[in-house]
Amino acid sequence: MLTIFVLVACQPATSTALPPSPTPTSILFPTETPTPGPTATETPTLVPTLPASTVELEGAEIPPGFSLIKFADLYRPTAFAFDAAGRLYVASQDGNVYLLVDDNKDGRSDSRSTFASGYYFPLGVAVHTPSGDVYVSYQGAITVLSDTDGDGRSDNERILVDDLPFDKHQNDNLEFGPDGWLYMGLGSTCDACEDPDPRSATILRFHVGTGESEIYATGMRNPFDLAFHPETGGLFATDNGRDDLGLDTPFEELNHIVQGGDYGYPDCWNEQDAPGCENTIPAIAFFEAHSSANGVDFYNGETFPAEYRGNAFVSIFGSWLKPDVQTGIQRVILSPSGNTYTTETGWFIRFPTGVMPLPLLLGPDEALYVGDYINDAIYRLSYGIP
Repeated sequence: MLTIFVLVACQPATSTALPPSPTPTSILFPTETPTPGPTATETPTLVPTLPASTVELEGAEIPPGFSLIKFADLYRPTAFAFDAAGRLYVASQDGNVYLLVDDNKDGRSDSRSTFASGYYFPLGVAVHTPSGDVYVSYQGAITVLSDTDGDGRSDNERILVDDLPFDKHQNDNLEFGPDGWLYMGLGSTCDACEDPDPRSATILRFHVGTGESEIYATGMRNPFDLAFHPETGGLFATDNGRDDLGLDTPFEELNHIVQGGDYGYPDCWNEQDAPGCENTIPAIAFFEAHSSANGVDFYNGETFPAEYRGNAFVSIFGSWLKPDVQTGIQRVILSPSGNTYTTETGWFIRFPTGVMPLPLLLGPDEALYVGDYINDAIYRLSYGIP
């Protein structure tokens, strides 16, 4: 689980049968099929040369041909959102929302300004198109910010909602859906309990015009981040399991979210095949227990090798419950199976000890942006020369 009060991974309570332990130990890099040597009558097959790569984080393991550079230094980044102009809004644990701009398009931020300030534990930010309004999720509330004079600073604010339950967890990241509604994960107020507020441990959605809200799906302990599939429009969410069942269970999750679905928290986890779990929906991908699966986004660009298109990427933050857990970015390959998906998972990036990635977002430049919460940095992963 991720709790920014105590940023750690989480788990569930009544015991259920475990699926096979997740094995995200493989590295899902592009593979090359060996080409037989030429015979007297054959023309040699030319194998493309991988582009040169740059790695600016010592100890990081990235796929061949990719580059990882530091985009910006910024205190404890928690959430990202790009606007139509390609500017990056970053929520920080210091209570500010910053605006970062790469003016010369070299893959590094050239300017930073404080767009807005004064928010307690902001964990979500989203930009509404076409209005350009910036939505911020912070403890117990969502606010809407506008920059009416175009100076890069908010000068108008209205509250969308200010009575969201919080305690151990709170309202998390935000994402606009293809239907125009604003979606948000809302964590449970405890490690494992039935919360009296039905909005706790759910995914909510809000109508940005009327402020109307509704519970979209239930049974998720701390659905930190959301992403919509770029082709199908389907909704996906990470989730972190309870802390009271030991170090090996339950696994962290990536869920395919359907309206009205119950994802099992607090009493069902992993494959959710125990009595009483028949009507709950299991995750489509599992990650190591207490590894804290948080940020998620899909790759829908053209600059990465073709096999990455449609893949999900999940940031694995790590936790103090299990300090030796590997952190980095997991790659999830999805294959349609009826009305859901089967998946293959593996490491895309392995980070060295002490690096704890939290927000993750695909940029309009088709690079992947990753925030290192502990070391106050934002990295940019691109294919080829940065």
